Amino acid sequence: MHGYVAALIALSGNFLLSLGMVLQKQNVGWFGHKGEKERKYRRARRGWILGFVLMNLQPVFNYFALFGLPPNVVAAMIGANVAFTSVLAALMLGERLTRRRLAGAVVIFAAVGAISLTGERAQAGIVEVRAGFYYAFGAFPFALAAVLAAFRRRIRSRAFPTMVAAVAGALGGYMVITMKALQLEAAGGPLTWLATPYFYVYFASGAASFSILQLAFHRGEVTTVSPADYGMQVLWSALAAQFVFGMPIDLVHQAAILAILASIVAIASSGRRGLHAQSEGGQGR
Repeated sequence: MHGYVAALIALSGNFLLSLGMVLQKQNVGWFGHKGEKERKYRRARRGWILGFVLMNLQPVFNYFALFGLPPNVVAAMIGANVAFTSVLAALMLGERLTRRRLAGAVVIFAAVGAISLTGERAQAGIVEVRAGFYYAFGAFPFALAAVLAAFRRRIRSRAFPTMVAAVAGALGGYMVITMKALQLEAAGGPLTWLATPYFYVYFASGAASFSILQLAFHRGEVTTVSPADYGMQVLWSALAAQFVFGMPIDLVHQAAILAILASIVAIASSGRRGLHAQSEGGQGR
């Protein structure tokens, strides 16, 4: 598969993921509600379920994209979700779309374009999975989640959703690594997947990432939660790919990934300032 075709497939899946995430944030209020507003919450439940379905379609796109691009490139394209989410959140949730967010989106798409053009060459160098590194990179996010759960009352309320979302993002990035490992170790097709641990690790990581992200959504704004989630998906998978698959360092990829991470941080800080300004404006009224 050509690299640009794989890139288009990955970006399409990421757009659906962003749309699903915004739909879930828009309709998350249906949890635990019933009674006099039952019709309203039924609509919210349907919107949330639609978001859930769209989010779970994205791995299918990633699976096929991994035939043409290495896992660190496919995972780096998750950074495009920050741009997609910023626009969708402005349209559907009424959140601010600032110049900084727009500039960050442009940089992200430029970086994604750069790595997609050179990713096909790096794909050929992936031939094995280093099991020790693979399991180490998977164990760390689960351990960090346990630490956050143990000290949740001592962590500042504003910092907690970001930290929780970062753990969810690390697990999400690990899923891309696991999917590539599954392709390498179970090339015979779906029936051979059941004989590998990667199949079960993938779903365990996905379930944990999804559950943890819901907690972050309940505590924080989507434009601050999602950058932490996406940023760690990009960073954790980029680090893991180097060790798990023994990939050589590609300067173009490293520069593009740093540009994506910097843009995610810029978009996240823009979201915090916008929220602060709205708070001050509300106090003035």
